[in-house]
Amino acid sequence: MMTPWQPVTEPNVWLGADIQDSARWIHHFDDREIAEIDAALAHCRARGASLATMTRTDFPLPTVARRIEAMLDELENGLGLYLLRGFPTAGRPVDDLRAIYWGIGLYCGVAVSQSKRGDVLGDVRDLGTPHDGPEFRGYTSNGALTYHTDAADVTGLFCLRAARRGGLSRIVSTGAMHNEILRRAPDLLDELYGDYAWGLQGNEKPGEPAWYTQPVFARRDGRFASRYTRTHIRTAELNPDAPAMTDRQRAALDLIDTIANEDRFNVTMMFEPGDMQFLNNHLTLHTRTAFEDHDDPTQKRHLLRLWLSPPNSRALPDGFAPFFRDIRAGVPRGGFPGHSDERRFATA
Repeated sequence: MMTPWQPVTEPNVWLGADIQDSARWIHHFDDREIAEIDAALAHCRARGASLATMTRTDFPLPTVARRIEAMLDELENGLGLYLLRGFPTAGRPVDDLRAIYWGIGLYCGVAVSQSKRGDVLGDVRDLGTPHDGPEFRGYTSNGALTYHTDAADVTGLFCLRAARRGGLSRIVSTGAMHNEILRRAPDLLDELYGDYAWGLQGNEKPGEPAWYTQPVFARRDGRFASRYTRTHIRTAELNPDAPAMTDRQRAALDLIDTIANEDRFNVTMMFEPGDMQFLNNHLTLHTRTAFEDHDDPTQKRHLLRLWLSPPNSRALPDGFAPFFRDIRAGVPRGGFPGHSDERRFATA
């Protein structure tokens, strides 16, 4: 069958086995970099800067900033994932770790809101959120997640404490998945380049629609971008005024799920305390296996999360405008806008 779709040929097309042990996307902090981060925190505290007022000047990172620049280039123009590993977290107050991660985030871009509460620095931990329902958010549960993207250009996760058991992180290249669909069922790409209805997971403002439309795959200026979160698409189906999904649309999503779960496509990592993982949501999908937590509340799994708009982001296709609002390159965009002007630096 003839198809108008062409394979993705950018560097973000990879198989997990090809990069699993690559040093290209993993950087271990050395003693000099750790000392520089500690000095930046001390400088910030001495200046009396809060998270709400902190600037790069308050958190100087002359050496680490160059590493972050290289990371941002890899996220946008390379593999689409990066891991900063080995920052010592043991014995440090959570407030200090929160300030450190926020300070590093200032060099990564603009943090956008992760929910209607306006949390720009979120906490990923089990809060007992039910796994079914229109307001499900995976970052407040301990269950296995489906492969998905977060609602921003880049996701950053900082592991403070790991689970007792489980919580394996898996990442796949959406460009590689696109090309596999082109090989197996090219006709289904017609569906994935078309619009699906997506739910806002209860983050819409009063009186606003609870759903919008967006494609899964799209291109602009020859560059590929994707977005896929099946739980959000399922939520849209709960709205009687949203367009019903066709059998072919559903088959296309089923094929994405099938390919994503094939071992050869995913790269895996177990979060260790001190890990800072960054993912380009337009180029990758990610998931987490279920985890079993510690009984001691002070030892339970705890990650900090940033949703970022980096300064070197690509222009997005027109079909992404209903959610991201501004699709120009390098601008703050995406996230779930808070329902007030208040910014929060923790998830309740």
